[in-house]
Amino acid sequence: MELREMRAFVAVVEEGGLSAAARRLHVSQPAVSQTMQALERQLGVQLVVRSSAGVRPTEAGATLLTEARAVLARC
Repeated sequence: MELREMRAFVAVVEEGGLSAAARRLHVSQPAVSQTMQALERQLGVQLVVRSSAGVRPTEAGATLLTEARAVLARC
């Protein structure tokens, strides 16, 4: 997992959606969506639940969120 992917994942969860995360990261929404899909494929788990109200982390996503924040804080 790359730092870029961690930053995207954290932004998606903290912002509550892909579009808001894309604005925060100064990238396109499709780029964030592709990053999230690739990350979920790479890890073999669903990280977020998408709904009309936004996104929320799954149990695996919540675990990754804690670890990703810790890694990014050290960078």
